[in-house]
Amino acid sequence: MLHDILLWWVRQMHSLLPQWLLSDDATADALVVVPESLNDLPRIRLVQRRHRRELLLGRFRLDEAGQRAAKAAIRQKPRRVVLRPDASLVLQRQVVLPIAAERDLTRVLSYEMDRLTPFAASQVFWSAAVERRDRAASRLELCLTLVPKALLQPVLAALDRLGLSPSAIAAVNQAGEQRFIDLQAPTTQRRVTLSAAVGLVSVLALIAVTTPFVAQSIARHAVDAEIAALQPRLDQVEALRRRIAAGFAGSDAIAGEQARIGDALQVLAAVTDLLPDNTVLADLSLRDGKLEISGQSQAAAQLIPALATDPTVHNPSFAAPVTRTADGKADTFVIRAELSP
Repeated sequence: MLHDILLWWVRQMHSLLPQWLLSDDATADALVVVPESLNDLPRIRLVQRRHRRELLLGRFRLDEAGQRAAKAAIRQKPRRVVLRPDASLVLQRQVVLPIAAERDLTRVLSYEMDRLTPFAASQVFWSAAVERRDRAASRLELCLTLVPKALLQPVLAALDRLGLSPSAIAAVNQAGEQRFIDLQAPTTQRRVTLSAAVGLVSVLALIAVTTPFVAQSIARHAVDAEIAALQPRLDQVEALRRRIAAGFAGSDAIAGEQARIGDALQVLAAVTDLLPDNTVLADLSLRDGKLEISGQSQAAAQLIPALATDPTVHNPSFAAPVTRTADGKADTFVIRAELSP
C-alpha cells in the first residue's frame, strides 16, 4: 500500500513538470527524419517541426552530394532529432506481467524480451506503456513497442555522418498510434535540471500540504492570545460573583428580590433548555413573576408545549398573533407565562 501511494505521488509530481523537461513527444519541436529506403545509401525525408507545425525541408539520398544538400537544408544543428520509421518496421504486442514488476519494469522486460519476442533486448529499440493496472488480479497490462536495430542501422550510420544523433524513435503502428522510444539517456545538464525541477515541485507540494496546519496553528495562537487578554476581566467577574454569593454587596436585598420576582439567570437558563435549537430569542423580560419572551422560531406552535413541561412555568400562551417572517423561513412570536417562586 505504501509503495502504491508513493508511486501515485511520483506520477502526480511528474505531471506537474514543464513539458520541455520531459521526453520527446508528438508535439515537441524537433527535426524529424523519415527513412524512405533502408539500403546502404538510404533515402530520407527531413521535416522541421516547430510550434506543432511540420515543414518539409526536402528528400535526400545520402550519398556525398545528398549529404551536402541535407546539411545545407538543415542550416542549424537541431536540439532534438526524432526518427520516424515506416509503420511496417514497428512491432507491437500486449504483455501481461505481475503488478509487482512495475517497481523495476525496464529490468524485468529486458530479462523477458527473448521470451516475449523473437529478439534479445540488445537487438531492438523498445519501450513499454502501461495500459491497465488490475490490482484485484495483481496484473499489469502493457503495450510493448519495438523496432529491430538491424533495420535502422544504415540510416543511423548515415545520420551519424551528417552529425545527427536521434534522441527518440516515433514508432507509428499500422493503426496510426504513435509510441516514443528513447534512444539517449538524459544529459548531465538535463539530469541536474530535471532533479532541480522535481525538487522544486516536491517543495511546493510539501508547502501545499503543510499550509493548512500552519494556518490552523497561527489561528489557534491568536485565539489563545485573545483569551489571555480577557482573563483579567474574567477573574474580576468571578471575584464579584463570589462576593455576592458570600453575602457581600447587599445580598439580603438581592435574595429578597429574587424570591419576589425570580432569579433572571435561572429563568434564562431554564428557557434556553426548554426551547428548541431552531428558536432565537429577541427579548426576555421578567417582572413580578411574569415572564414575557419574543423572537423567531421555525416551529412556533411547539413552543407552548415545550414551556409547559417545566413545573415552574404556568399558563404559557401567545400574547400576540404568530406571523411569518418576510423570507417565510420562521415564525415571529410573543409568549407570556407565570413563574412560581
